[in-house]
Amino acid sequence: MATEKVVDAARRVAEPVINDMGYELTDVKFVTEGKRLCLRFFIDKEGGVGINDCQYVSREIDTLIEVENIIKGSYVLEVSSPGLDRPLYKPSDYMRFEGALTKIRTKDPLDGQKVFLGRIDSAGEDSFKIITENGKVYEISYSQVEKARLEVEF
Repeated sequence: MATEKVVDAARRVAEPVINDMGYELTDVKFVTEGKRLCLRFFIDKEGGVGINDCQYVSREIDTLIEVENIIKGSYVLEVSSPGLDRPLYKPSDYMRFEGALTKIRTKDPLDGQKVFLGRIDSAGEDSFKIITENGKVYEISYSQVEKARLEVEF
């Protein structure tokens, strides 16, 4: 089965269960590492995710993935936190992390640059603003974002 079909099927089957458990499914990846297939779920919740959360979700969705026969053959199931430098995908991610230090890469240059480091401000349904460290404000539509990731602050 093609990678995208596995990811879509896994998300469709597992996301409602994960949400009912009080977690947010932030991403699903299906990758080949060496000779093994790996299906990875990234979960989050307010206050963060620990190893016990990952084990709990893993136990709940393992049988579900098997019963639905999403992957033919053997594979490894992993459930993980998206990490402190988690990627941002949906408008709700930007809204949740308003004020957080973020690194954004755009598909096309804005004012001659494609990489912006700053704080998310006023995230809406179609776009968000980022205030860079020099105080400049850029409004960026989500369709223009190539990659967005929180920056770790100590």
